[in-house]
Amino acid sequence: MKIYLSALLCILFCGTLPSAKASNWCQPTKEPTITVRTSTDTISYDFSLSEHQLNKFNISTVSPYSKDVITDVGGLMKGGIETQQKMSFGTLTNHQTGQVCIWHDKMDILIHIKPTIFVASEFPDGTCMHKSILEHEHKHVVVDREIVNKYAKLIGEAFQNEITRYSTYGPVARSEQQETLGVIKKRMQSLLTQYTTAMSNERRKRQQAIDSLEEYNRVNASCPKK
Repeated sequence: MKIYLSALLCILFCGTLPSAKASNWCQPTKEPTITVRTSTDTISYDFSLSEHQLNKFNISTVSPYSKDVITDVGGLMKGGIETQQKMSFGTLTNHQTGQVCIWHDKMDILIHIKPTIFVASEFPDGTCMHKSILEHEHKHVVVDREIVNKYAKLIGEAFQNEITRYSTYGPVARSEQQETLGVIKKRMQSLLTQYTTAMSNERRKRQQAIDSLEEYNRVNASCPKK
């Protein structure tokens, strides 16, 4: 399972961040708006693939069994977490000095889950093993939802602190406006990447914890053997 990071309107540009200390005229005309949203697609289900076909999927968790134990994949949850970021800025130009003041206007961050659960066709819908495998895979979806809700809060707080710290940028010369915007966008992109990387690492650990030897043995023992 991978985390896909899509940052919209975040142009990377190297440079030194201008001081947030502004002249009297360089003040925001409105408070910035920060919105961090989470959403999830309705879970998609696919029961058409065989164990052999599911074995070919790239699975991010590691089998708890030793290497000499041959296992087949009876089910799995596949899905990515997409993170999108949009930013807009307010500006004020002092035509007397030829300078520009810049501030954050709106920031919209979306963290989206797209889960699909597969159960091998060897375990048809309605059978005990189908139900047990499905129950196990739903645990992976629950973890993803908990993770994105946790990091949506952390990201929102981090961005609020950053924007409070740097309420305005400038004044800078009008010729430096695009460069300054690039530096600001890079700074915010770096902050988002820091948290999405942490989210990815925690997600991997928690998903691996679900695929424990005890859990696998529980699923396998949950239904009478034929």
